[in-house]
Parts: sequence; C-alpha cells; structure tokens
Amino acid sequence: MNKPVVIFAVITVVALALLTCKFLNSEPQPEQTTFFDDFENHFGNWTIGSQVPEDPNNPGHSIEWLVERSSNQSFSGKNSVLFWIDGRQDDGTIWITRKLTLEPNSEKSVNISFQLWSGEESFNTLAAVVGYIDENKPQAENDFQVVGAANHVSGWKAYSLSNEIVTNNTGEVYVALGISVRWETELIYFADSVEIKID
Repeated sequence: MNKPVVIFAVITVVALALLTCKFLNSEPQPEQTTFFDDFENHFGNWTIGSQVPEDPNNPGHSIEWLVERSSNQSFSGKNSVLFWIDGRQDDGTIWITRKLTLEPNSEKSVNISFQLWSGEESFNTLAAVVGYIDENKPQAENDFQVVGAANHVSGWKAYSLSNEIVTNNTGEVYVALGISVRWETELIYFADSVEIKID
C-alpha cells in the first residue's frame, strides 16, 4: 500500500471516530427556546380552565364567566384574551394553559411573561393575577401562584413568573396564567403578548 493511500485511510478512520463520538455524546435539544403568542390569528395552543363557585341565585349552575379572544383591547396587534367573571361570590379563578414538549429528564428554567390590561387602578386587590409552571396540568385554584394584583395601574402592566423544573420522561411542561377573584364585583381584564422562555 503506498503512502498517500495509508494517509487517506488514517484520516478517514479518525474522522469517523470523531463523528461517532459526537453522535453518542450529543443530547437532543428543544426546537425552540422561546414561544410567543399575541393571539392575532387564533387562540393558538392554549386551552381554557376554571374553578368557580355555584351561583346562589341560580341553584345547580356555576357563576357566569368567560375567556375568549377579543379585539376590544390589545397590547400588540389587534387581539388579546378577555377574562370576565362574575365575582360577586368573592370566589373563582379562570385561566388559560399551554402545554410545551421539552427535552425529557432534564433541568430547565422556565419563565412566562405577559401584559395584563385593567380598566381601573385600585388600592384594593379586586383580583389577583396568577401563574403556573409545572409538569402537570393545573386543575384548581390552589395550583396557582399569585404574581401580583390586577389593578396596580389603569391600562397595561407586565407580569412574570419563573420556575426551575426537572422534566419527566415525556418532557411535558404546562404553563398557565389567569385571574382569581378577591373582591365581590364583576371583573374584566385582557391578557396579551405572552412570552415563554426556556433555558
């Protein structure tokens, strides 16, 4: 075997070894590290959830509430998510949830930030802004963490929540945001420009 052929063979073997090592040591990464929704074209991957009391004036029925896309207010674009609830029973939480599929069995830092619109500023906490980040889908009001009062300002205000988690073998993570009644009155808010960052 002549010298050039030997050199070529050695280079080929080394290259294959390096590629094999890189392949074996590589870890799958999520396709995205940032997710953004401003609800311009549709409701996206969000689902609606609630835990509300029975209406004493209408036995057998829950109090009225509504979560839907709306063009009445917006922080970016023309649409946002409307949260409306009859809070006269001084109880009830409504929210939206999104499921993310991340790298299984890995440590992740997850942050959700969003804008919330209030029609008035109040020293009283009429409603709490709540958020959620975990491996399981939120089911009840107690699952949520309070991230602030909803009436700090009249207009738009930014809110955020972070959590360090270890994903399970499915890699599923749920994030959610919403409002929780704190005052006996009808409440209306809008959420927009939701950004989720994963590190």
